[in-house]
Amino acid sequence: MNIFIDIETIPQQPEAKAKAEIAATISHPGNMSKQETIDAWHKGEGQYAGVKDALIEETYRKTSFDGSKGEIISISFANDEFDPITVSRGLDEKLMLELAFEKLGKLLGGKAPWFIGHNIGGFDLKFLFQRAVINRVNPNMDLKQYGRHGSQYFDTMQAWAGFGNRISQDNLCIALGLECKPEDICGANVWDHYKAGNIERIAEYNANDILTVRKIYNRLHFID
Repeated sequence: MNIFIDIETIPQQPEAKAKAEIAATISHPGNMSKQETIDAWHKGEGQYAGVKDALIEETYRKTSFDGSKGEIISISFANDEFDPITVSRGLDEKLMLELAFEKLGKLLGGKAPWFIGHNIGGFDLKFLFQRAVINRVNPNMDLKQYGRHGSQYFDTMQAWAGFGNRISQDNLCIALGLECKPEDICGANVWDHYKAGNIERIAEYNANDILTVRKIYNRLHFID
């Protein structure tokens, strides 16, 4: 059964602890040799004010791409016919995963999933599998997290750009003349929306991605 799937993720939790660990290990630029310059960089003095803090923030946000550190904040999926089913937090991650896999299992009704998504081969399926393992939540299905496009799942990015190449979902929508994502939210600022308590907005964005990737998939198969 075709299952369109997409996840939204946030950086490592808790934030303060994760940032402290990054700060303790982060290094000054390699072209610095004078100890006084190195000390000024680490202390954020003079021209280096805020530089280390910005690098810590950048490094921290990148943990949202690492399933061993970041967490899932929302999961959305749908088949060919129905509106997306979205499970988002509110719940802790473990409970969210349990509920999402339960709902997905009911949608499948005993059939094997044929996962479809944008960059699911490089991100979503692997991240979902890793968080399931970490949280000890058995998905009770093969997530094909290390499969191949066209054999174990369908990746709209690879279908368009080819193996090893990339195109964002937004840019692919533009190329195909499809409506793009809303301007107020994107993957890069999901964390900011989460901190602001905008969980429902994240869920809406997640569900919209499912509708979008379904349109892309249909166009790629000359269905629509």
